[in-house]
Amino acid sequence: MVWRKGLLHVTFLYQFTSMIRCNHGFEEIIHHSGCHNVAWGFNSYNPPVYKYNNPRQPSEIRSDVIQSDRVCRTIAQLSEREGKSETELRQEAEEIISEMGHEKGMAAIRVFAIALTNTWRHMYRGIYVNKGNILKVRELCKDHPVVFMPCHRSYMDFLLMSYICYAYDLPCPVITAGMDFMAMQVIGSLLRRSGAFFIRRSFGSDLLYWAIFTEYVQTHLRNGDSPVEFFVEGTRSRSQKSLAPKLGCLTAVLETYFKAEVPDLYIVPVGISYERILEEKLYSYELLGVPKPRESTSGLWKARHILSSDYGSIHVSFATPISVHEFMKGHVDRSVHSVQPRYMSALSQREIAAAQIMAEEVLLQQQRQMVLSPWSLVATLLLHHGGCIHMKQLCTEVQWLKQLAENFGSRVDWHGAEDGSVEKMLRDILPVYKDTVTLSTDLHLRSNPVEKATSDRKGLDSATMATAVQHMMLAIYRNQLLHAFLHTGLISVAVIGCRKNVLCTEELYDRHLFLQKLLCKEFTFSSTNKKKEFDHAFLCLQHIGAVSLSDHQLHIARSTTKTTIFLQRLFQPFLFGYWLLFEYLVTHGVESGSSGQAMAIGAQTLGAHLLQQGILSHPEILSLEMLSNGVKSLLECGAICRQRNRTGDMMLVPDRTEIFHLKNELGKVIQLPVLDAKGLALPLTPAKL
Repeated sequence: MVWRKGLLHVTFLYQFTSMIRCNHGFEEIIHHSGCHNVAWGFNSYNPPVYKYNNPRQPSEIRSDVIQSDRVCRTIAQLSEREGKSETELRQEAEEIISEMGHEKGMAAIRVFAIALTNTWRHMYRGIYVNKGNILKVRELCKDHPVVFMPCHRSYMDFLLMSYICYAYDLPCPVITAGMDFMAMQVIGSLLRRSGAFFIRRSFGSDLLYWAIFTEYVQTHLRNGDSPVEFFVEGTRSRSQKSLAPKLGCLTAVLETYFKAEVPDLYIVPVGISYERILEEKLYSYELLGVPKPRESTSGLWKARHILSSDYGSIHVSFATPISVHEFMKGHVDRSVHSVQPRYMSALSQREIAAAQIMAEEVLLQQQRQMVLSPWSLVATLLLHHGGCIHMKQLCTEVQWLKQLAENFGSRVDWHGAEDGSVEKMLRDILPVYKDTVTLSTDLHLRSNPVEKATSDRKGLDSATMATAVQHMMLAIYRNQLLHAFLHTGLISVAVIGCRKNVLCTEELYDRHLFLQKLLCKEFTFSSTNKKKEFDHAFLCLQHIGAVSLSDHQLHIARSTTKTTIFLQRLFQPFLFGYWLLFEYLVTHGVESGSSGQAMAIGAQTLGAHLLQQGILSHPEILSLEMLSNGVKSLLECGAICRQRNRTGDMMLVPDRTEIFHLKNELGKVIQLPVLDAKGLALPLTPAKL
């Protein structure tokens, strides 16, 4: 055990020194002397060209897609199956590719470069990038197809990526974008001319659309016209946690390697860390079920006043590029596609499973690139202190939390506090969040109440909505650091919830696995390194003295420390949110079946009632994203089943026995309220909330 602790100490030292080197490797670009004037947008732009590239205009790319074997075969199949003429289907294909395709050109890219430089210099205190890895990617673009996969936290993400590519002479990517943006007058056209290609949010069973989309993505990779950029999460994360991956775009990309159309390609995960999010209040309402406003140019114009606000800094960190050839060794056998033409063979289940593993790795790499802001630490502590904390205590606890995050391998942007003046740094960043918090004359930092939080949602009155929005505006920043404490936090949940004096490590691991299974749609877990991640997290807790172990027995009393209590509280809201869903499904049923959305809304209504009664104290249990994730998790573990009703419509039906079992298992790691048969009465016994 001594040598393991020594090895861990060396690991921590290495991580810390690596972090310092990486922080030194960040370069500020938006206020750089070279970016101060309009002339910068007309600087020479000399990106590397892929060695096998055959230059094509956007119109030629669209034509090649329509004439491809894949699309021609799909048209012939659909003509035979549906009785439509091939001419009619080809016309439909022309309309799809015309709607989808980009018109990438340097004129629009330069206009964006000039406009964004002048706008962002007023909005942001700095935009920092890790130049070293960007230069590595630049060299790779000469010899390999490259795919950018940034995290998706804000509308700004794809603009930042293209801006950085332009600034560092990287080839500007073609970017998958939702159809919502295409409808925006002027902006939609400018995005298309900057490299955006527009796709539907869902293709369903539209085989022709799938064929055109797949071919369109793959032709860029095979010919090396441009890097391809897409968000593996599919949509922006309103909660600021990584969302469960969507495999559509990724399988289209990986298929070019699986079918040996390219010898290798490189995936570049990118972490984007915002000190303040442009859409913070909008996200808070959307998480509670208020529909997002439709994207429009007029809406953007009306919201132009926000562009003069202070949004702090942004860190954009490119991960080390991942060679698909190296990553897939032992996962796939490419020879299976040599029997028939490549465009005819479907991906195997083994290849789809490999794509899932790749998606997980991309999300984990994105998280490792994230830089925690001081505000994410402050927001976390404010939530833990009921929305009010004295500045002196805040300074002490922020330093403690920073050290804890760094001990676990995270990077913290500690700007302005190198001289040890934490209070000075905090006072410097607080103006960025003047709409969220106020520092009173008695030096207490308080969360600002939300006024006029109207609600049309059943069970959510204005007061409940206002409280929830106020809480959510802090929670989305706290969520930015949850990945740093994920496994240590789940271990701490099991420790604090244990009602025995000792717990063997095998049982602790089983409880850790249960929580992973339950929260599989809430957080990103590796499906191939579960034991390794558990062992590393447990050693981390041992190294800092947070848990006590002897003879493979965890001593609960000595392991109930400030650290484990804090880590348990980080994940407590999610566990109570899932308990709420279980309680709703067990007590209220959904006798004849329902949709996942209806289940989430029903649980939200029950949660609002329990909050109003004081039975629960975590307003974020009202998050429809969290409750919907719970429904998906129950689907995956078989506690909810899909069935067709008499009219043939698909419904979701809960298995009460299995849900009751999961509820009991959850009760082993956290003390739960006890409700009456209707689920509406006060707890029969006090609950530790």
